[in-house]
Amino acid sequence: MPDQKRTSFKPKTEDFLQILFRTSPDAALVTTISDRTIRMVNDSFTRLTGFTAEEATGSTTTGLNLYVDAADQSRLYQIAEQQGKIENEVVDFRRKDGSLFRGMVNAVLFRSSEEAYIATHVRDLTRELQQQRESEKKDEEYRRLFETMLQGVVYQNTDGKIISANPAAERMLGLSHEELLTRSSFDLQWNIINEDGSPLSGSEHTTMVALRTKKPSGPRIMGVYNAVLKDYIWLSVSATPLFREGETEPYQVYVVMNDITAERKAQESYRLLFHKMLDGFALHEIICDASGKPVDYRYLAINPAFEQMTGLNADDLIGRTIKEALPGTEQYWIDTYGHVALTGEAISFQNYSASLDKYFQVTAYRPAPMQFACSFSDITEQTRFQQEREATREQIDRLAHICDAAPGLIIVSDYTGKILYANDHACHLHHYTKDEFSGMQIDDLVSAQTSEENKKRAQLLRQQDELTFEVIHYTREKTPIPLLIYARRFQWDGESAVLSIGTDMTQLQEAELTLKRSLEQNQRILDNLQDGFYQSKFDGTLLMLNPRMAEMYGFPSVEEMLRVNAKTLYFDVNDRVAMLEKLHADGKVTNYVCRGKRGDGSLVWVSMHVQYLKDAAGEIIGSEGLIRDITERQQMEQEIQLQHESLLASNEILKKRLEQSINAISMIGELRDVYTAGHQRRVRQLACEIGRRCGLSEEAISNLSYGALIHDIGKIKIASDILNKPGKITNLEYQILQTHAEYSYSIVREMDLPNEILTMIHQHHERLDGSGYPNQLAGDQIILESRILAVADVVEAMTSHRPYRPALGIDAALAEIESGRGVKYDAAIVDHCVSLFREQGFVFQADPDT
Repeated sequence: MPDQKRTSFKPKTEDFLQILFRTSPDAALVTTISDRTIRMVNDSFTRLTGFTAEEATGSTTTGLNLYVDAADQSRLYQIAEQQGKIENEVVDFRRKDGSLFRGMVNAVLFRSSEEAYIATHVRDLTRELQQQRESEKKDEEYRRLFETMLQGVVYQNTDGKIISANPAAERMLGLSHEELLTRSSFDLQWNIINEDGSPLSGSEHTTMVALRTKKPSGPRIMGVYNAVLKDYIWLSVSATPLFREGETEPYQVYVVMNDITAERKAQESYRLLFHKMLDGFALHEIICDASGKPVDYRYLAINPAFEQMTGLNADDLIGRTIKEALPGTEQYWIDTYGHVALTGEAISFQNYSASLDKYFQVTAYRPAPMQFACSFSDITEQTRFQQEREATREQIDRLAHICDAAPGLIIVSDYTGKILYANDHACHLHHYTKDEFSGMQIDDLVSAQTSEENKKRAQLLRQQDELTFEVIHYTREKTPIPLLIYARRFQWDGESAVLSIGTDMTQLQEAELTLKRSLEQNQRILDNLQDGFYQSKFDGTLLMLNPRMAEMYGFPSVEEMLRVNAKTLYFDVNDRVAMLEKLHADGKVTNYVCRGKRGDGSLVWVSMHVQYLKDAAGEIIGSEGLIRDITERQQMEQEIQLQHESLLASNEILKKRLEQSINAISMIGELRDVYTAGHQRRVRQLACEIGRRCGLSEEAISNLSYGALIHDIGKIKIASDILNKPGKITNLEYQILQTHAEYSYSIVREMDLPNEILTMIHQHHERLDGSGYPNQLAGDQIILESRILAVADVVEAMTSHRPYRPALGIDAALAEIESGRGVKYDAAIVDHCVSLFREQGFVFQADPDT
């Protein structure tokens, strides 16, 4: 039937329709069967489709173009007419704005006043479909985590039979997945022992304990024989029973295994190294009050390194508590160690000890109940250096866009490789302009293979602060540029980024290539070995060496070098003693770095890899090893450090230029207001003196100085005839003058200055009681720097001549701020200002810059 509108509809089941239409969260509509005219819609229908009730009522679904596929409409009406209802049909719909959504349709036919109607509910499935996709995604993430996690994970049923295991568990237990699925905790094929070496029965396995007690069990240490490794591996095993909702009996148990074999071996080594280790070590017992709260701890043992590091003597500490030995010890040390001793959770952290005035890197764990052991590293020097470096980095970040004066390559990129900044040196080196460099990718400068390596480096930089590596870049003309890159992560415009500082290694690589070719022509021993190789007795008698060894130590031939004793090849003979001690202790020495002495007495830095030399009978007769000359590497690291220091110096120069620029901007503003010439500089002089008495840092005083110099820069947008008008100004003119604070803020906001400067400029006419402008801020809404500027601005203005009045004098100015002390003006700042003038004899200089 053709679409037609009717003006009245009054169903008899009004109560039912009221409930349906007013409470249903689904879209609902009622249509007549005969002509399919829409008679009623609810609020949910209008929200979901975008049609108003007036637009929908009297129209048809065809007229509103609701169905994406018209065939769906016919199909649904056919179902309704045949079955008397529609159940859970999913259909795509179109909103008024053309956007699509998927809905679930339910409908029922009914009659009223001899007319047949169909009441339809449409549920928006958008959120459910999104949740379904997110759930599928999470399931996939959990599956990947299960398969790739380092911890071994096993699921067992209530009989202890293994029903699932991840690859890490397979590796730890030395069994395939199929083999594991045939095992249970009671399987006699297991060879499991306790920490003391006694057998561990299946009933005492952590899994069965968790199932039996219905509580998490572990962690428990056990040794499991791994047939692949032919040795025991030591595991820390925890088990958690799993329950279905509403049930009290577990249906499965979740077992987590951590391989602690290396830790066990480390503990054995620790006992030998306790008295020789460089890190401080201490064993304690925790002391708790009646409620179980940690309140103190007692020293049980310390090593010599701890004594040296802290300056405390073992005889004065053992058996005493920390509060007895160091009464000023902060409570957080006791709380932190108490948590370790009571829970068994190991912790590693950095913290500051006020009583020793030192920073420590601390690792703490629980060796026994109510005890904790700590290893300490004194990181005071590194921490303070890091703090200074971070402060310097912030300055560099702020001025990164003007680092073109730096002599080396500087590139800032995000973690996707997009170049955010490149200095002039980088542009010239690659033969690109600055505009061309902007928006390029690091991948545009390297080969495809290097691009993949850079992705790995980016991931590595997310885990550590800095990285040094060699890489090949290419110019616009595809000419290779070998570079030594120092990269570190830092903040750029508030986002994580990578700062790369590069050195062109072309000449160095050419020299290395020449050396390599020379070695290839002359080496005939040990398969073209490029490192020095030697064999010697323990008394220093050299038995054999290669030409590279003689070359490295400056001897004209192998024969001449064989005549000398190996002891003479060390710049410090104690280095040889230490190397041999390490060889005797560990059976081998890896990457032992020390200073060697050439035949002419000059220095050579070497890296040594040494092992025992044995005769045909297997008896140890001396040592043999590879020696690498690392002198150039040491020099290269020093060169990078020098470049870093040069960059810091450049930063100071740029900071000075910024200050000069702000001074220039300040003087530009004064050209418009001849009566207040010098006002901003005199305000700066007084504000900085007040700031020092308020205890501001040097950086904060520097920001206060910048803010004072340009706090009235917005007056350049105020008409000169208002600024310089003699006599009283009108209310309108005063309101115009007040806009200079907003204008000042708008101007300096474009200068990339610190937020503190922007805020103090914006707020310097605000008052504590809310009577100021432009935003009528009050109390703590006004920052300290703005309060200082407000007092300094008022005092300077009242003591200076204005076109509408003569200077009022310092007494009147001080009387003004004293009358507003604690009301309009900060009380402490007023006190500092009054003291400056009345007790310190402060006066404004004719030219504060002098």
